[in-house]
Amino acid sequence: MAAPDRDETSRATIVRVLSRRRNTLGVTVGPGAVWIVLLLVAPLAFMSAVSFATIENFQIVWDPTLEHYYDLFAGGTTEYSLGPVGFTTTAFEEAIMLSYAIATVATVLCLVLAFPLAYVMARLNDRMFKIVIYLVLLPFFTMYLVRAYSWVLMFGQNGILNQVLGLLGFGRVGAFEYGLLPVIVGLTHAYFPYMLVTLYASLDGLDFTLIEAARDLGASRFEVVKDHIIPLTMPGIVGGSLFVFVPSVGAFVTPQILGVGKVQMIGILIENRAIGEATNPATASAASMVVVVSVVAALFLVFRYVSLDELGGV
Repeated sequence: MAAPDRDETSRATIVRVLSRRRNTLGVTVGPGAVWIVLLLVAPLAFMSAVSFATIENFQIVWDPTLEHYYDLFAGGTTEYSLGPVGFTTTAFEEAIMLSYAIATVATVLCLVLAFPLAYVMARLNDRMFKIVIYLVLLPFFTMYLVRAYSWVLMFGQNGILNQVLGLLGFGRVGAFEYGLLPVIVGLTHAYFPYMLVTLYASLDGLDFTLIEAARDLGASRFEVVKDHIIPLTMPGIVGGSLFVFVPSVGAFVTPQILGVGKVQMIGILIENRAIGEATNPATASAASMVVVVSVVAALFLVFRYVSLDELGGV
C-alpha cells in the first residue's frame, strides 16, 4: 500500500488547523487589527501621552500635567462685547467653534444639493445612471490640490467673480476675496461625492411603489418627502452627514489655500502649534485630543440610533 503523499498530509494539517474558529478569526481579522493598532491606536496613544507631558527647552519631559488643556480653555483669552453682555474666549475656542460652524454649513449644503440628484439617479435606468455618475465624478478624477487651487481663480482679488461684478457695476466684493465663503464652497465641493454616493445607496433600496401609493391616496409632494422619503432614507442622510462633517471639521488644505490666513480653523491652529511659529507639541496634542474626543462622542451618539449596515444603505 502506497504511503500518503507528504504534501497532501501537510495540506490537510494546515486546513484542519485553519478550520478552527479561533484560528480562522486570527487569520482573517489579525492583519487588519495589526494595521489598526500600528496606524491608529498607537499614534493616538502617543498623542494622548504627549498632551499630558511637560515641555522644557523644546524637549518632552514625561511629567504629567493638565496645563496644556487649561491653556486651551483659559490661557490667552480675548474679550468680546455684545451690547450689555460681555464674554471672553480663547484662540482654541474660537477655532473649534468656527470649524464646527463651517463643517455644519458645508454638510447642510452637501445634503441640500445631493439629495435631489441622488433621488433622480435612483430613478434612472442603468445607462443614464452611468452617464450622470460619470459627469458628476469627472472633476474628482484630478488631485484635490489642483481642484482647491482652481477655486483661487474664482475667488481671488482678480478672480472671475470679482471681474464679473466689476463689469456689472458692483465693484469688488470682499466676500469673494478669499475668506469664509470660499472655504465653505471649497469644502462643499470637496466632500459632495461622499454625500451623493451615500444618499444614492440609501435611495436605491427605496420601494418607490410606496411613494406612488401615497400620491394616489392624496398626499402632496411635500408630504411624501416629509412623511415617507426622509424617514426611510434617514440612515443614508446620517451616514452622508458624518462623511462630510467629520473631515470638514479637521480640514487643513482648504482653509490654508482659500482662507489665506483669514479663516483660523482648528487644523490651522494645530499646525501652527505643532510646527509653526507658536511651536508646542504638547498643546497641539491636547487640541487634537479635544477634537478627537468630541468627534468620537458624536459618533457614539449616532451609532446608538443608526447601525453600520443602515449607514451603508443596506
